Amino acid sequence: MAILPKVLYRFNAMPIKIPMAFLVEIDKAIMKFIWKNKRPRIAKAILSRKCESGGIAIPDFKLYYRAIVTKTAWYWYQNRRVDQWYRIEDTETNPQSYNYLIFDKGAKSMQWRKDSIFNKWCWENWKSICNKMKLNPFLSPCTKVNSKWIKELDIKSETLRLIEEKVGSDLHIVGSGSKFLNRTPIAQELITRINKWDFLKLKSFFSARETIREVNREPTSWEQIFTPHTSDRALISRIYKELKKLNNKITNNPINKWAKDLNRHFTEEDIQSINKYMKKCSPSLEVREMQIKTTLRYHLTPVRLAAIMKSNNNKCWRGCGEKGTLVHCWWDCKLVRPIWKAVWRYLGKLGMDPPFDPAAIALLGLFPEDLKRVYYRDTATSMIIAAQFTIAIL
Repeated sequence: MAILPKVLYRFNAMPIKIPMAFLVEIDKAIMKFIWKNKRPRIAKAILSRKCESGGIAIPDFKLYYRAIVTKTAWYWYQNRRVDQWYRIEDTETNPQSYNYLIFDKGAKSMQWRKDSIFNKWCWENWKSICNKMKLNPFLSPCTKVNSKWIKELDIKSETLRLIEEKVGSDLHIVGSGSKFLNRTPIAQELITRINKWDFLKLKSFFSARETIREVNREPTSWEQIFTPHTSDRALISRIYKELKKLNNKITNNPINKWAKDLNRHFTEEDIQSINKYMKKCSPSLEVREMQIKTTLRYHLTPVRLAAIMKSNNNKCWRGCGEKGTLVHCWWDCKLVRPIWKAVWRYLGKLGMDPPFDPAAIALLGLFPEDLKRVYYRDTATSMIIAAQFTIAIL
């Protein structure tokens, strides 16, 4: 979408706290544009999934905004002076004071100034994301050896330099508990080279219960964003993808709803066949659109509209007097049945004898084995979708 680069540029230029109402209005404007000022009939969570049927990869601007604000934490962790965050707020501040905010003890005692509108907002978002992921923002496997946790032990700089050069710069590489400096022969050899008093203090820290609980595990995908990458290329995209996983909304599965309405169980093979048929039932998108809408339960029905409008009038619009459910409108209505019977009669004349089952053929395209040959299937598909178009305008 052409609007996305423009919005990202503006968010990036001023990463300040924006009212959520502003982001909500952007989402509403996009949905109005997509649905042409009509009520949306497919959930936004489905539309935002690029690789699924019905998805058009709608960006979530709220998550992009949080990703842009939070990316400053990556620069803090890398301890770099040349980045944007350092230029837009206070150039006299030593960047190392922010380095101790990410997976470090310095965040516990950080006092923010009133005019710190950029960095404070970044830290609040960072902490909120870590809490939502149930991660400790102060101590983790990605905490640096050169952190406040270690420096407060009064360890000699030569000892820390040797550990960083020979073993690694993160605590999970150094090891905790019985694995402290015991993962590789080089690490074991280092024990004889470092100061004995420093070794005892480090071993006491790495043997503590809290350290073992927080450090003795593999880093999560969120934590790995900040450690192995030496470049900020695609940084916003990496953070956005993790936030999207965190905010993934569970949507109702239309196939499960069909199974409930039709009182039958669909196996994994049936579900795959339904999805495949929906995508490949016709080379024409206009024809295929009808099957996609039917499978995804796109069409409005009296029952659905009554629930939306909070009305008690849920009778069939064709005047038969029955409750207007989706199955009724497409199959059970006495004004619709003659069309399906005519289709089945013509299929019989062509040498096909399919069972009179709405789920198997008419609505979801689950053909029996003897009709899966290309000739039979294509002929039946053309007639069935033509019947669906006819029923839709009744």
